[in-house]
Amino acid sequence: MSLDTKYRPHVFDDVVGQQGTIEILRKIICGGTGFQQSYIFAGPHGTGKTTLGRILARSILCEAPNKDGNFCGDCISCRAFDLNAHECFIEIDAATNSGKADMKEIVERLEYSTFSGRRRLYLFDESHQLSKDALDAILKPMEDQLSGSEERKLVCIFCTTEPEKMRRTILSRCAPVFQVRKPPVEDISKRLAYICEQEQIEFEVEALSLIAEISEAHIRDCLKAVEGVALLGAVTREHVVSYLHLDANSEFVKVLLNMGI
Repeated sequence: MSLDTKYRPHVFDDVVGQQGTIEILRKIICGGTGFQQSYIFAGPHGTGKTTLGRILARSILCEAPNKDGNFCGDCISCRAFDLNAHECFIEIDAATNSGKADMKEIVERLEYSTFSGRRRLYLFDESHQLSKDALDAILKPMEDQLSGSEERKLVCIFCTTEPEKMRRTILSRCAPVFQVRKPPVEDISKRLAYICEQEQIEFEVEALSLIAEISEAHIRDCLKAVEGVALLGAVTREHVVSYLHLDANSEFVKVLLNMGI
């Protein structure tokens, strides 16, 4: 199993560099208000938007979340997530399922209960690609409340790299946008060090910091780089430079300088 898959954040505590967002999400879970609104996670590729959305969904659906807002891991709902077979959590790639017909099917499902009797949660990845007609189809269910409750009829988790393309009518029906920013290099280096220790990979802290900088804080790319560099032996600065061809980049710079560019 690749490192980026094996060490994908499982609970809020595993997520790197998003403390402010996580603190709010914990309060939502502990307060039991998860179904009272929809959510938007926005930020660059590889910063953990979809991962945060999945953890949020799992914690909302958990039958007995912990006091810190993490899901319990033991209830029927949590075990269904472990098997990737949860009837109440539906993840949709908006890049390939962006039409009105797809949303119409979702709205129709709202009229039918799940076998467990629990509510459904929908996560839309790359949600800025949803069509205008598709979004129009879900506006009313997102606004409507269940009879005698403050909970919404339809709760969605939107993940997007381009929040400016999301319609205002959708934004108004969601909690304030959670901006998922690139984590600091230091935080990523600490996470990489932890993973190297778990995998018994020798490393230099300086080398891990270099990987974090070159990968522009894209955690998934950082882990792939660590995995590749480790094939050369210990994760040292020398091996990082060799594996990522950074020595070639420096030669290009020298050539350009000599040309007076």
